[in-house]
Amino acid sequence: MKLLSPIPQLTAPSLKETVDFYVSVLDFTCNKLDEDWKVASIHKDDVTVELVHPLAKFPFNTGEPFNAPVFTAGIYIQVDEDKGIDELWEKVKDKAEVCFPVQDFDYGMREFGIYDNNGYLVQFGQPIEITA
Repeated sequence: MKLLSPIPQLTAPSLKETVDFYVSVLDFTCNKLDEDWKVASIHKDDVTVELVHPLAKFPFNTGEPFNAPVFTAGIYIQVDEDKGIDELWEKVKDKAEVCFPVQDFDYGMREFGIYDNNGYLVQFGQPIEITA
């Protein structure tokens, strides 16, 4: 058995606004926006995210109102291109609320974090060489 990439499912009270955020700010593509089922699927490269309205027709859906993300961690997306993290930072830094700006960390990653339009933390990282 081989595990594949996880697909986060985020609660989104406005599917259209959330799709628009990921498409316009992060260059995702919308695969599906189903108003009847109240779900959407977006992707960019190897990353897929499902967006689920609080009233979506799923057995796990509690139907409780969405006031803010109930999420104890962020979504972490690794960037593999040389200098790709800096290009992405320049593209998004003025279009989204910044959690922390692009910076190098001692554990060998260059990272930044933003909040999406619903308040979810989306972090991006790129491996870097550590110099002593």
